Amino acid sequence: MSTHTHKPCTEALPVIRLAAHVTPQSLAQALLHACTTDGFFYLADHGIPQALIEEVFAISRDYFLTAGPEQKLKGNGDLGYTAVRQESLDSVMPGNGDVKESYYYGDDRWFVRKGVTQFVPPFLAQTTRREKLDSFVDRNTMVAQIILRGLALALGLEEDYLAKAHTGEHSRLRLLHYPEHSYRGVDHLDIRAGAHTDYGTITLLHQDRVSGLQVIKDGVWTDVPPRPGCVVVNIGDALEFWSGGKFRSTRHRVVMPRNSIEAQSRFSMAFFYHPDDDTLLRPLGPSQLLLDSDKKASDEFEEIIRRKGLPPGTRDLTGGEYLRIRIEATYGTRS
Repeated sequence: MSTHTHKPCTEALPVIRLAAHVTPQSLAQALLHACTTDGFFYLADHGIPQALIEEVFAISRDYFLTAGPEQKLKGNGDLGYTAVRQESLDSVMPGNGDVKESYYYGDDRWFVRKGVTQFVPPFLAQTTRREKLDSFVDRNTMVAQIILRGLALALGLEEDYLAKAHTGEHSRLRLLHYPEHSYRGVDHLDIRAGAHTDYGTITLLHQDRVSGLQVIKDGVWTDVPPRPGCVVVNIGDALEFWSGGKFRSTRHRVVMPRNSIEAQSRFSMAFFYHPDDDTLLRPLGPSQLLLDSDKKASDEFEEIIRRKGLPPGTRDLTGGEYLRIRIEATYGTRS
């Protein structure tokens, strides 16, 4: 059993309003604070139309609740469908498998540029639905690029340093469905999404009205409820490694229902922004100098490496290598 306690909280995370930051430098300062403390924040004034968000949520609901099994062929952990209990995100305390199903959709512009066809089941490939999915990916990409520019400045780098390493090769929109489940008599080994950190650079998470997301904050599992008009943004493992541990990739989970509202089907949509395959992930700028000269910082970074399942002493790794290591650890196979 986890030794962490639980604290419900309606203001679990800082709120960053893009409209309040008229210069990239101002945004960088806000991001620096959020990403070196919680590693999570609410983002307001993001510019993604609420109507589009609701339309894509509707597509997701229809897919998971009405599409037949022929539309849900098993994917590879990076694209396509994952079934209920196929995934166990918590590598420390694995249970019965996560009580959720999902669909990974790639940035179709990248596939077109490379002359590759992304297989999409007929239900999602229907023209109007496909256009909505692509538009949603585009909008999330625009927001992610703004954040990456601020993060680069926060690390003392050129403004486009991080943004230009993300062309959409491994951008993934993950539609998620947590099936309805009684909040009474829950098996202690069951969880909707086990405690984990994300693989990539940053994640943009859209939640519907049903709560359940928690993050570790000061050693306490803390609720991160849906906040109207906000997207939840968090740092992923690739950027934690890339920043020499300066930015935090924080463990989070989705708990089983605790009341009648949470017992309903829960839907969320996560946009994972990953670095391109050939991007060299090496601690950036002053981070590398610090790791070379400060034993405490170096030891802390080695602990980060150990938690991510990387070989001791790792300092150079490509985005593609890192992603493959993490997918293999989660699904037990290479994609």
